[in-house]
Amino acid sequence: MTELPGFVNCVLIDRTSNDKQSHLPHVHDNMLELFYVCSGEGQYMVDNRLYPICKGDMVICNAGVLHGEEPALVRQVYSYSVALTGVQLEGLPLNCLIDPYTCPVVSCGQLAEQVEHMMRLLYLLSADTAHLGAVCSSLAYSMVLLTQALVGSRARQQTASKVETPSVLAHRVRQYLDEHYSENLTLRVVADRLHMNEYYLAHIFSEEFGTPPMQYVIKRRIGEAQDLLIHETLPIAEVSDRLGYTSVCHFNTMFKKYVGMSPGQYRRSFRKDGEKPCQDGKRG
Repeated sequence: MTELPGFVNCVLIDRTSNDKQSHLPHVHDNMLELFYVCSGEGQYMVDNRLYPICKGDMVICNAGVLHGEEPALVRQVYSYSVALTGVQLEGLPLNCLIDPYTCPVVSCGQLAEQVEHMMRLLYLLSADTAHLGAVCSSLAYSMVLLTQALVGSRARQQTASKVETPSVLAHRVRQYLDEHYSENLTLRVVADRLHMNEYYLAHIFSEEFGTPPMQYVIKRRIGEAQDLLIHETLPIAEVSDRLGYTSVCHFNTMFKKYVGMSPGQYRRSFRKDGEKPCQDGKRG
């Protein structure tokens, strides 16, 4: 790399003290995210595969890769999430730390305690990026290099080929849902467009990914909404529109059902003291 990556944010995810909910599946098109587990254990989804995670693990979420949490699987996990942009490593696409065949979970081993200290320091410094932005970028860059070194040195590499390959049809359905989740979809519509029987489609999708296709669509929408609420200042009504909801009230209801709080409360829970309030205006 010829220059430091840009620091986006560092989020503390502590469900015991802050009662924050899981960040459902979402995609960052122009950011690399590192998810570090300080304590607890569960599972984390990267590219539609669930990986077991525990204390001392770092999860690498490349740009453009679907990733997120299942509430029932990681609710007890205490973690930090760091997002960076402008990460360019030799031989890899922009904002990618690993290739598609490398397991995205790496153990920090004996360095776990030190990594946790680095994450906490980065989180504290990020409260004043106006004055400490360069320091945050430098520390985040160090985290990238350390993670890259851990990936390169671990004794036994796990690859995507060792994970059971999804059926071709189920994978095709999932790809279609990922590309069209913000549209007005029904099971019949998806089945017609893919020239499949709707009951067979629902069966193979649920068997492969552990969730019905339409529930997957809802989780994708809510996951993307969480991302917009954290990283953007869009009015909640516009977030609702972008994700295909015809009613802000319906969006609020679904968001609270899956996340446990309203979109406005969720946005405020991630805003540090002193930040300018986001525009959470609603339509009349």
